[in-house]
Order: sequence, then C-alpha cells, then structure tokens
Amino acid sequence: MIILALDPGRNKTGFAFVDFDGRLLASGIFLTDEREKFFDELESSSPKFLSWLKEGSTENFNEPVSLIIIGNGTTSDEFSLYVQERASCEIISVDEKNTTLEARELYWKIHRPGLITRLLPEGLRVPKRTLDDLAAWAVALRGLKKYRDIRRNRL
Repeated sequence: MIILALDPGRNKTGFAFVDFDGRLLASGIFLTDEREKFFDELESSSPKFLSWLKEGSTENFNEPVSLIIIGNGTTSDEFSLYVQERASCEIISVDEKNTTLEARELYWKIHRPGLITRLLPEGLRVPKRTLDDLAAWAVALRGLKKYRDIRRNRL
C-alpha cells in the first residue's frame, strides 16, 4: 500500500510517499502552481517525480496510491478540492499544526548531524534545505494514525 501525503502551501507543496507502516519511500517539493503537472505525473504509468525529489526514489513503485492524506493548513481548502477532482482513492485531512517542527526532527533522523552540529542544542541546528517534504511525512504519520482509528471504529 502506497500512501501520498501532501502539505500544501501558498508557494510550494511538500509531498511524501510512505508505506502503511509510515516508512518514507520518497519525498519532494513542487511549486503549488505545478500541482496539475504533479498529478499528471502521478497518473502516468511509471511516475518518477525526478525534478522534485529530495529523499528516496519512486523507481520501485509497483502499485498506485491507495490513500491521500492532506494537511489542513491555511491554503488546503482549494488544494483539497483539486485533489478530490483528480484522485480516485480515499482522501483524508489532518491537522498540520507543528509539522514543521516535526520535520526538523525527521530531517536529523535521516541526515545524522556531524560532530560539531551534534554539540549544538537541537533548536539551533539548521537543516541544509527546506523541509516541506518532511512536513508532509509528518502529515502522513498523523494521517496513518487517524486512518487506523477510523478503520478500527468501523469494525
């Protein structure tokens, strides 16, 4: 099962593909104005997302996305409507409050800080890139919990 999480923003949107256990498969960032191009790529027979990828790879994606999780921040209403028009799978939204802070923690889990950086308090460590994609991963982790809770309550 491949899950797509989106963290839409005014200018750019983070995306993360995760498995059902929440493991990051691939993530990246695209300009929000390029959402049509992103979904065209998603619908292609072998999506690569190469120009947008920051982490991981989509090389071994053998199945379509079965769930989309969207962060419900400031610009998410219009974005969510667009996704509902384009997607053919289940869509859920989750609170994205503080996902940027969680993204920093996720970044340092993936990119272990060097010795000098480790000496700094965590709050003073500055990642070497923007983290919108890892904020989407944080959205995915929240969404998976919500999805499991919903499924449990239906049983």
